[in-house]
Amino acid sequence: MPITKKNLDQPDQHFEYGTAGQANYTVVGGSMVGRSVLHPGWNWDEYVKPYTDGDQSCPMTHNEYVISGQIRYLTDEGDEVLASAGDHLWIGPGHRAWVVGDEPFVAIDFEVGEFEDDEEG
Repeated sequence: MPITKKNLDQPDQHFEYGTAGQANYTVVGGSMVGRSVLHPGWNWDEYVKPYTDGDQSCPMTHNEYVISGQIRYLTDEGDEVLASAGDHLWIGPGHRAWVVGDEPFVAIDFEVGEFEDDEEG
C-alpha cells in the first residue's frame, strides 16, 4: 500500500484572515485536515460569513481538536460551548464562532466528507 504525505505548511488550500489569522488545509487519501491559527478578535461573522453564499452560519461539520487558546461556538439552536486546549469537538452545521481571551486559538480540524486530492505526494 502506498504512503502519501503532505505538510500543512505547504497546504492545498490557504485562507488568510488579514491580521486575525489563517487556516491551511491538505487533502490526502480522500480526507481533509486543517490547522487554524486565529488571533484575538477573530469571529466567523466578520472573517468568514462575507465569503459564503449568504449563509447566516457555518454549513460545514467539523471534527476538531484544540491545541491552544479558547473559542466559543454558538449553534443556530442556541447551544453555546466554550472550547479550550485539549478539547475534542464534533460541531454540526449551523454554528458561528469567535476567539475568546488574549491568546491565539490553534486547532486541528479533521473535515468530514470525501475530498479529492489535487495531487499525491
